[in-house]
Amino acid sequence: MRKMLLALIIITLFPFSQIAYSRGIPPVELNMIQTANTLGKGGYSFSTNMFQYKAALKSVGPMDLNMGGFFKEKHNVELDSKIWLMPSRITYGISDRFDIMFGGTYASGSTDKTVIDYYEIGDENKSRVYPQMVFDGVFGGKYKIQDPMGNIPAIAVGGEAQMGYTIDDNFIDKTLEDSFPFIAMYIYLSASYDFDIANVHGGLGMFVSSKNIQSSERFGVPAQVGVEFPFNGFAAVVDLTIFKAFSGVELGTVVSGGLRYDISSRTTINAAFASSGGFIARLTIGGKRAAVPIKQQPAPTLF
Repeated sequence: MRKMLLALIIITLFPFSQIAYSRGIPPVELNMIQTANTLGKGGYSFSTNMFQYKAALKSVGPMDLNMGGFFKEKHNVELDSKIWLMPSRITYGISDRFDIMFGGTYASGSTDKTVIDYYEIGDENKSRVYPQMVFDGVFGGKYKIQDPMGNIPAIAVGGEAQMGYTIDDNFIDKTLEDSFPFIAMYIYLSASYDFDIANVHGGLGMFVSSKNIQSSERFGVPAQVGVEFPFNGFAAVVDLTIFKAFSGVELGTVVSGGLRYDISSRTTINAAFASSGGFIARLTIGGKRAAVPIKQQPAPTLF
């Protein structure tokens, strides 16, 4: 992973020995991470992504199962998931400092839980497969606490709630027929600072879901960092996120790299690829922003 991150940074930096600044709207998101910027009143952003996920797991030993809601039996269980997670998000600027976001995640592919020796006749080939649903609905928001001031970066806080059906990768769900419902909350703090040749963004958060609570696992700690290098109306973008979850499915550490293009002073498009396998695409149209007062300098005088 470190070699991949270093390679992405080198590839990103190499073409830009002659930097010309891009001054489109400040990015609300890089590739996968949030920045401290907001859209502005009336602005909006639409993103659609695809991420590959695979899992092939077996229960440690026979586990209690609710067989059709009538009685319990002990069986070995296997989980096999080969899916593409496809999250889509719409973000809207309520005010100059506050954005709301809503959307959902759809999974293409199959996720199956298999009960071994379902008929208890001593033949492991006589198994029963239960297809599992994987999807969610998402709602969230972000509030910019402060604009950049001198050496102090812009800072924002945000969060989102996920609710739907997830993958039972800890073998918690005892009712196989109904998939595995979950609810999760993600909160974060983001900071952004504009240097002369690059804009740097970072953040720290906390992710907790009902799946984690039921399995007695600790909550996730998403840490993220990203950098963008503007040049001639484009910007090369690289970011790293230590933890990312869609539909309650944890992708782990993901590095992504891509480009942003400023169509106009208010409109940008993004395209990037992720190390987990997949891509990110986003269209952003900025809204109205509060005018920043300009201090008038006194005219020079000889007296």
